[in-house]
Amino acid sequence: MNTRPWHAHTAQEVLDAFKTTEEKGLSQREVTRRLSDGKNKLKPPEPDSFLKRFFRQLQSPIAIVLLCAAAATLFIGHYSDAIIITLALLVNVAIGIFQEGKADGAFAALSKEEAPRAIVVREGTRQEIPAEDVVPGDIVILSTGSRVPADLRLITTHGLTVNEASLSGEWMPQEKKTEPSAEDAPLVERYSMAYAGTLVVSGTGVGIVVATAIDTELGKIAQELSKHTRTSTPLQKDIQNLAKLLLALVACVIVIIAVLALLRGMTIGETLLISISVAVAAIPEGLPAAVTVVLALGMERILKKGGLVRNLHAAETLGATSIILTDKTGTLTEGRMKVVGFATLSGTTEDADGTNARAMLKAAVLASDGYIEEGTTPAVEGEKIVARGRPIEQAILLAGLEAGFAERPLRAASPRIDELSFSSMRRFGGMLVHDEGKNVAYLTGAPELFLASAVRAMGARGGVAPFTPADHTFFEHALKRAATEGKRVIAVGKVNADLKKFPPEAELEGMLHKLELLGFMIFSDVIRTDARASVHDMQQAGARVIMLTGDNPETALWFAREVGIAGHTARAFTGADLEDTTDEELLRLLRAHNVFARVTPSEKLRIARVLTASGEVVAMTGDGVNDAPALEAAAIGVALGSGTDVAKEASDLVLLNDSFSVVTYAIAEGRRLRDNMKKMLAYMLSTNFSEMFLITASLAAGLPLPLLATQILWTNLIQGGPMNVALAFEPLYPSAMKRSPKHPDVAHVLSPDLLRLMVSVGLLTGLMLVTLYFFLVATVSSLPELRTIMFGALSASVLAGALSLKSFGTPIWRLPLFSNIWLIVALGFSVTLLLAALYVPLLQSLVHTVTPSGFDLAIIACAGIINLVLVESVKYVFFIRKAAREERIDTGTPLPVQG
Repeated sequence: MNTRPWHAHTAQEVLDAFKTTEEKGLSQREVTRRLSDGKNKLKPPEPDSFLKRFFRQLQSPIAIVLLCAAAATLFIGHYSDAIIITLALLVNVAIGIFQEGKADGAFAALSKEEAPRAIVVREGTRQEIPAEDVVPGDIVILSTGSRVPADLRLITTHGLTVNEASLSGEWMPQEKKTEPSAEDAPLVERYSMAYAGTLVVSGTGVGIVVATAIDTELGKIAQELSKHTRTSTPLQKDIQNLAKLLLALVACVIVIIAVLALLRGMTIGETLLISISVAVAAIPEGLPAAVTVVLALGMERILKKGGLVRNLHAAETLGATSIILTDKTGTLTEGRMKVVGFATLSGTTEDADGTNARAMLKAAVLASDGYIEEGTTPAVEGEKIVARGRPIEQAILLAGLEAGFAERPLRAASPRIDELSFSSMRRFGGMLVHDEGKNVAYLTGAPELFLASAVRAMGARGGVAPFTPADHTFFEHALKRAATEGKRVIAVGKVNADLKKFPPEAELEGMLHKLELLGFMIFSDVIRTDARASVHDMQQAGARVIMLTGDNPETALWFAREVGIAGHTARAFTGADLEDTTDEELLRLLRAHNVFARVTPSEKLRIARVLTASGEVVAMTGDGVNDAPALEAAAIGVALGSGTDVAKEASDLVLLNDSFSVVTYAIAEGRRLRDNMKKMLAYMLSTNFSEMFLITASLAAGLPLPLLATQILWTNLIQGGPMNVALAFEPLYPSAMKRSPKHPDVAHVLSPDLLRLMVSVGLLTGLMLVTLYFFLVATVSSLPELRTIMFGALSASVLAGALSLKSFGTPIWRLPLFSNIWLIVALGFSVTLLLAALYVPLLQSLVHTVTPSGFDLAIIACAGIINLVLVESVKYVFFIRKAAREERIDTGTPLPVQG
């Protein structure tokens, strides 16, 4: 039954369909039968166990190589090597588990949106029951402050308004009715429905349950969350592709080496030892640790600016973001109503700075049934003013305070005599007060009603004058103008009548025939102060900003123009426009237009998936329950700190202070992380290539291994580790923010130029080391001494290369030496570790070195200097000349984004 469009049926048709009545409700026997189909509760998905996550990490190419190497060294009896390789394996697995992040809490947060209790009518009596025991066909009673326990078709309403912002994105509480809505009406226009998880703001109502648990609109969101597989980030894809490539390369080289070794008559043990050395040399064991460190540093820097990064890879992904999908309500706006205009016959102004505007505002405050919470006064510096009542009333009271009309002193001077609560049926309400020696009824209501009823108006220069057709035209134009800008309008008037109380309901309309129209008050959601600048900065960085909102098209378009997302000739498309489009047609629309209104959660999800499938890196911002599926589907989800728990749990980045500018900062930080990641990859992989080249060349020449597996691990992890970490602290240079997200240097961490640089540096360093090795074979008789010199030469070469890789586009002599003090510290620490491995007996036995002579040290130092020259030469060929042509050479002056 839950698939039928219940909002399009009459209340009686729905009651008949569920075989119940408003007065009696269901019988207990029928409730028991229907409960057998399941409780009104969302079922959480099964979380991954620790063992499942552990074994998933063992499937990575790096883990496979290390696992095989550990088993092989154990087989041939090299137990110390096996221990070191196993430790490296366990470190990589632990880091992989950490990078997966904590278990997703979006579903748990979604469950909090469910109502804990519900009041139902069963067997003719009202009962309060746990909301999970509500069944289809139950008659539910709604009142102010209650949370809707299931999807309801409303039967009766009395001034019922429901806040559906978290579900639909519509910021104004929705006034509910019992009349059927159009069958194809979007969710926000189904006025005869109340949905699970939404909140009753005012009034009362009665509804029949038409959907429970997973069948509700809230349940549909839960289904999307439970079946979603998170999109891999660009960095994850690059590293996965790199790891697969290296695994294939290692396998091929090992097979060739094993065949050559066996043909030369080597034993199985010797062949395995060589193969292990090649495998360990080819695989960047320090890569997972390096990635974790650089991303963690980015997380910390973004946190200092007010952004909580919940997913480790999110910080880097923002640097490659090409499209930002943003909600309107609560994201670009504050999600609260504010008085933004006053239309009187003296003119339209933004502030209550004229006599007529002030008189109207005073009348609106007196007509309001809201109040300022006790203990909050504007006289106390720094104290937050809290207004209570409907959003309209709150906005009026706060505007009154700003203009000097404090609610309590005003009411004391003009005491209240009688109250007329606002009714959606009569469309106006107000207060009867004693003001200036007489009783006056101050009223607020629908502009159309007051325009049709007014007989007098406050004149352009004050005073009272007859309400003329010209006056009617003036206010009609003001109303139309506000409507096109997506603003809300109420009319303010007064009736000077000698009343002691308001007349009965049937006679109230007659009272309006004495109405004096004071003017219109114009309301709007408040655009965040940093929204315009943030959108501009994102566009300058090459990212497109697209608005997806549940609001109406006119409102969406006006706000989009105000913040710079859309131009004056732009148009807004609605969810209905997208329903029958193919993915290809939708993609064309998304590439040509930036504003989409009346968009449902499923449509947001589809948009995120279509853009991702087309190769875009999508960031999605939002704050409501309805945003959660798209937040998870996007490469990076961004939620507001003031948003729903569901949105925050589904996101990767939470804006703690709701500042949209944090996204701009995070993009810059993401570019910095990506640039530094490239430097780290270039450092590690060029080292690995040179080690593999050296070992392969020595085997081809029929010579002993120049390096052992433990020496390679020491160079890559122990000495290279601090340098890798230090490169993560490199500052952001101006050229990074001038590149488009689709520029090869931004879109991929492993860009073609970077791959060419790594291979070239690896080959040149390898050739230099092979040349040195052939020289040492001819001049050094001791194999341990020879390996000690080669170990030292390799270490010095990679340390010198790390200094050169501070910047790809700038020669090392043009870079400020202390722009990254941590790199200098790491260099000193790594040199100390190298000397310890060469001279400390305990480490000598572990790394298989002997004490070098002075001549040996000179050779080691020369190898470092030569490699520095080689790396600078390769940089010039692939980066420095290109940067000069594109006029984006780094000047050595970093951007102020240090954190």
